[in-house]
Amino acid sequence: MQHVALISFDKERCGPFFERLTEYFHQHHHSAEGDAEGYEELLYMVRRPYTPEMLDMIDSWMGLTERDWREETQREVMLALYAIRYPDTLLIESFTETARSDLRRLSAYLHFTNHTYAIWDEDTRKGLVKLGIEIPATESANPFIYGAYVSAIELLKDVAPFTCFLEHDVPRQRLFQAALAAYGRE
Repeated sequence: MQHVALISFDKERCGPFFERLTEYFHQHHHSAEGDAEGYEELLYMVRRPYTPEMLDMIDSWMGLTERDWREETQREVMLALYAIRYPDTLLIESFTETARSDLRRLSAYLHFTNHTYAIWDEDTRKGLVKLGIEIPATESANPFIYGAYVSAIELLKDVAPFTCFLEHDVPRQRLFQAALAAYGRE
């Protein structure tokens, strides 16, 4: 699925998105929902060794409800955060159903612990679809769908004109993911 979505990629179709990427990024990142200050602080607060309190801070920034996980599930996810290496997402397949049930939460944990993974967001997915990159909607953490999502954003970074790379304190994965979210809502 990942290869099918990216094989039919049309760079020309991305022109209008690339032309307004900086505007889209600021529109999303500096919105109340984006909470730029909270995000940028969190980038430096989440570090090894990871703790449940760090996951709580990520949940809070994301506006997610409190995790209702057993201790084993929390340990499973925290150990995986050490083991998963970009761009691999296949370890997600081995998670218990409880841990896989919320892709937004897991992708946020991966983003703040690695900075190279994009946060799953329905608006971002819609932005990719508008660019002709078909990523199916999902709530649960499917390693193939999430892997295609991450790869698609990486592809956009690779083909973007140099004018899209503004100087900012956020990882480029976030820059493109935030811009795609604003584009998807448009």
